[in-house]
Amino acid sequence: MDWKSTSVELTSSLLGARVIFATDEWFAIADNLLNPSPPTFDPNAYCSQGKVMDGWESRRRREPGHDWAIVALPFPSTPLGLHIDTAFFTGNYVPRISIEGADLSELEGDGWIVGGEERKRKGGGVIGTAMTMEQVALANTQCRKAGEWFDILSMTPLRSGVPETRIHEFDVDDSAKRKITHIRINYFPDGGVARLKLYGHVTPGDLRGVRGELSSVVHGGRGVGCTNQHFGVPSNLLRVNRGVDMGDGWETARHLRRPPIIKRDPVTGLVDTPLHDWAVLRMGCVVGDVERLVVDTKWFKGNFPESVSIDYVCEKGGLKANSYLEWKPLLKRVKMGPDAIFTFPLPKLAVSPSTEITHLKLSIFPDGGVSRVRLFGVGRGEIGEDEGGVGGNVPAGWGGSKL
Repeated sequence: MDWKSTSVELTSSLLGARVIFATDEWFAIADNLLNPSPPTFDPNAYCSQGKVMDGWESRRRREPGHDWAIVALPFPSTPLGLHIDTAFFTGNYVPRISIEGADLSELEGDGWIVGGEERKRKGGGVIGTAMTMEQVALANTQCRKAGEWFDILSMTPLRSGVPETRIHEFDVDDSAKRKITHIRINYFPDGGVARLKLYGHVTPGDLRGVRGELSSVVHGGRGVGCTNQHFGVPSNLLRVNRGVDMGDGWETARHLRRPPIIKRDPVTGLVDTPLHDWAVLRMGCVVGDVERLVVDTKWFKGNFPESVSIDYVCEKGGLKANSYLEWKPLLKRVKMGPDAIFTFPLPKLAVSPSTEITHLKLSIFPDGGVSRVRLFGVGRGEIGEDEGGVGGNVPAGWGGSKL
């Protein structure tokens, strides 16, 4: 689905998403839902509570009600799609689920809900524990008083966690594409789910005059298209942290048309090839007073690009599906290396302080992987919405003269 390529995994614990309340974590804690790594299973792993499962699993409910949890998102965001994985939960998966969202921006910290601050101090949930009926009733009242909740996903059946049926993906209805800071996960009535990933766009505040890494997902930066995303999506390039592994970046497939013998251009010292892939990156706002550009090949040791170039446009109204983009050079083609940070201050960039940038195009020669791209500058205003562009469906004009 398109939103997986052009949006941010808002519920990733890597970005700072966290569970602040869960009714029952007897068999497995709710924090596992937010783990960005694929779920695992050890058939021989047991603990005093029973079978060890990699997900959130509650007890078989014997009291009135149903199980539920609250997740605080790392940034105010607009939801676009849901990915739910019941992997390895075969006789114990949740039969029905719903997801609600709310904008609780006016609340500070986690103390507004029973057990929130204590859970934060402990660093998450504790296996083998559950809230009392009285605590759940109080939390439910606090939850409903905190703000207006609305359905992101109404009550929906889930399937067994066997390989053929474990993955569930849902588009968010247009009516639910609103600013949220928290989600509520409702199990009907109990059971387990391995992973829950909510994808969407970060909703930045007014960034005019803000100085910093304005390409970052924290400020609403995201990938909006690329020529190839075989091993990773462009939005990964704009994450805050350094990459945690080789999967935490943008990597393309090897060009099948690469020559049988690689040659170097004696003038430039770069590999002599027209082959390249590119990704278009949207900044969080219009960026001016550019200070520096950073390219990070962390973890890419045998598959980094030989070289990269970075171009820019200023399209304050956003990119349109029929746009033919006139890209201008920001960083001329320069040699890369393995597992390293490459920093280019303003004097090495082909722009002036008055230059304004809304989108970057990262071109990698001839192929390979990059972990992060970071643009530092000062916010100058908002950017309109982009239209079109995902993976192999990128509008032809977005490549400009270098397509």
